[in-house]
Amino acid sequence: MIEVLTPGFHTTVQDLGRTGYRHIGVSVSGALDPQALMLANRLVANPDNAAGLEVTAGTLELKFHRDAWFSLTGADYEIKIGTRGIWHGWRSKINAGETLTLRGPKSGMRGYLAVDGGIDVPIALGSRSTLIAAELGGHQGRALKAGDHLPLGEKHSLSKPIGAVHRAYSNEVRALPGPEMALFTQQSRKVFWTSQWQVSNDSNRMGARLSGEALDLEQAQSLNSHAVMPGTIQVPPSGQPIVLLADGQTTGGYPKIATVIEADLWKLAQTRPGQKLQFIHVSPNQAEDANYEWQQYFYRLQRAIDTNS
Repeated sequence: MIEVLTPGFHTTVQDLGRTGYRHIGVSVSGALDPQALMLANRLVANPDNAAGLEVTAGTLELKFHRDAWFSLTGADYEIKIGTRGIWHGWRSKINAGETLTLRGPKSGMRGYLAVDGGIDVPIALGSRSTLIAAELGGHQGRALKAGDHLPLGEKHSLSKPIGAVHRAYSNEVRALPGPEMALFTQQSRKVFWTSQWQVSNDSNRMGARLSGEALDLEQAQSLNSHAVMPGTIQVPPSGQPIVLLADGQTTGGYPKIATVIEADLWKLAQTRPGQKLQFIHVSPNQAEDANYEWQQYFYRLQRAIDTNS
């Protein structure tokens, strides 16, 4: 059991999300940076889809009521057990009665805390992830509050700390042209690919709102509502793009100028409001290659963990 002493700015229980329900309007939800959650889970010998905590800024204090191994990945938080500093991206031991404190982050935006056995909240529609808009999943369908108690799964027999090399962040986000790209003016298409877009303070788990030079259509269009997904970049009448994220709606009627490739969606999770992104045009084959690179990374990671555990 974990007791929440200080909940942080917006801490939720997340796994890799729920699938199979978008046709009835239920968002995927799940970790905005799934690779970081998978890395944290592997370091503590959990399945990739085990539920952990997505930590978004501020101070999170957790009191552990059983001995546990944990790992924090993603954004670079200051990590302490009592007054003892802990390395980011490493598997570390905490004893029953001790308090884990995360402060920051120093870089990035969202951290992912995995504990051996996983956060054992009830499964809702096939997932433990929190979808706040529907008050579904996670811990009572909401962000954590002081005084909450989170159950843990069965602990693992782990023997020593182990860490992993993390990926390097860049503000270049690879994307594929969207189905309505041709509806935009030639100048707007050029602006979309060559400008740097600032992430707005209005961004959240539903979508990253971007600001920059307004994008214009050749002529006003009335589109029927159509399916959208995480990574879809819609352009509302304001001309300011919105990148849909894990909690985003399942349908929308705004023109879709592009789609962020799956391998780069994590960058939207780790870019802070005020920072800038630039979209890089890639082909479908390049998008597949990027996904294959992630598969190879986790294959090598697992071999290293198995060798050193």
